[in-house]
Amino acid sequence: MKKNQVAAFLGAVFLFLTPSAIVQASNDSPITKDEVITPFYDYISAVGASIDIGSLGKTASSGFVHYSGNYDSTLTVELQRSKGNGWSTVTSWSKSFTGGGVHSLEENYYVTSGYTYRVVAKATIKSGNTVLETASSTSSEVTY
Repeated sequence: MKKNQVAAFLGAVFLFLTPSAIVQASNDSPITKDEVITPFYDYISAVGASIDIGSLGKTASSGFVHYSGNYDSTLTVELQRSKGNGWSTVTSWSKSFTGGGVHSLEENYYVTSGYTYRVVAKATIKSGNTVLETASSTSSEVTY
């Protein structure tokens, strides 16, 4: 993804995560199976994943995490594939960061046709050796 594509993606994610898109559970209003619940995290503001596959099978697999505070984080991006019988990881990449803000990771990989692909981004926030929080996001699926 180019920088302007990443910015547009991040903007769309933050727009989606505004309070109007969040459903909260309470004892007076039971949650039905059709409602979407966005979890609230103590440290992570947002985590996202995206995939793009070009005509020659070159993927752009990316993920991002946004958090505040002077913590360490690890972002792992997994490229997964399926033929309808469950998902398996093709390859994965990880990167560590220090300090808050938006941190992202994007890698390219050539895939084989005949599968459906997706990306899972997993973020871990730490203080020293103590894991404070983890979160993940799964991209849409793309058949190639």
